[in-house]
Amino acid sequence: MPLKTIASLDVKRLEILDVNGNVDKALMPKVNDKTLLEMYRLMFQIRRFDERAILLQRSGRLGTYPMITGQEATQCVPPLALKPSDWVVPTYRGGGVYFARGMQMRYGLLYWAGDDRGTRFPDGSNDMIFSIPVGTHLTQVAGLAWGQKLKGKGAVAVTYCGDGTSSKGDLHEALTFAGQFKLPAIYIIENNGWAISVPRKRQSASQTLAQKAWGYGVEGIQVDGNDALAVYKATTDAVERARKGGGPTLIECETYRMSHHTTADDATRYRDSKEVEAWAKRDPISRFKLFLTARKLWDTKKEKALEAETKKWIDGEVKAYEEFPAPNPLDMFANNYETAPRALIEQRAELEELLKFKGGARVLMSLPPTEGRFP
Repeated sequence: MPLKTIASLDVKRLEILDVNGNVDKALMPKVNDKTLLEMYRLMFQIRRFDERAILLQRSGRLGTYPMITGQEATQCVPPLALKPSDWVVPTYRGGGVYFARGMQMRYGLLYWAGDDRGTRFPDGSNDMIFSIPVGTHLTQVAGLAWGQKLKGKGAVAVTYCGDGTSSKGDLHEALTFAGQFKLPAIYIIENNGWAISVPRKRQSASQTLAQKAWGYGVEGIQVDGNDALAVYKATTDAVERARKGGGPTLIECETYRMSHHTTADDATRYRDSKEVEAWAKRDPISRFKLFLTARKLWDTKKEKALEAETKKWIDGEVKAYEEFPAPNPLDMFANNYETAPRALIEQRAELEELLKFKGGARVLMSLPPTEGRFP
């Protein structure tokens, strides 16, 4: 007697915009011209910012920096489907997400210079700090989504992870919880081909990463991550489903990391240049520009104006970043505990005396005594 099939599952892939800017009208999402132009502006400007940040790092004016070149669509487009009251938890490679959510990028530069004052987010937005530990934020997002469900106001929680992180137990635990309680959570996997030097094919034996949603009662879809329209539709659909109580979604965005893992990495040591060249032809910005031009929403004059505006904006952000006053070393002891343990109190006192001895007393006054934490 043959075995019975008790479940049949498949993976859908969403593609709307091809590399030549042609659109599948049957799949075109409902989106106005203003939003389309905003998509392009965000992607264009964050790439130029990325290029400047790399120059700052190479010239010793910035610490280690994680580039997002090639991943602009997956970074900048999903936030356009959200409200400020929704929660967003990016990864360390989340500069484009924060930018789309309204962060002044001077703070992003400050963060990558090793200054915790860089974690200043726009008022009214529910954004969490850059997640440096790989995967630890995924279960936290399930908790955030659960909180939103309990409040009953229709807010959602969105987070990101890479293809490498999708192999960790954190995603398993998060999806188990999100699926069981039908949480308004959206997990975006930026499958950029590489987990530092480990290729996608060695990360998972599954044919797709989207199908990892199957085992948890989670909606799963694979998207052309270099297609801004497809990313927008997948995200808006997931957000709408979540707001209505339909539960979580896992979106695998197939994209590509065009540059190194970070400025501390050398991708030429493990990656074939022909692979990079092939992906360059699928660039998310150039194909979207072709699309806008065909719709008569973009032209050379507007491009030049945006280029000038972008340069002025970046110059201003870099200037503001470099004019920040020196950080107070004692800040590292603040806000770690409700009541500081004796060892921390002694360490702070020791550093304070050392700074005074070395002529650093002028910066100490910027940190007033913290009542309830330090005597």
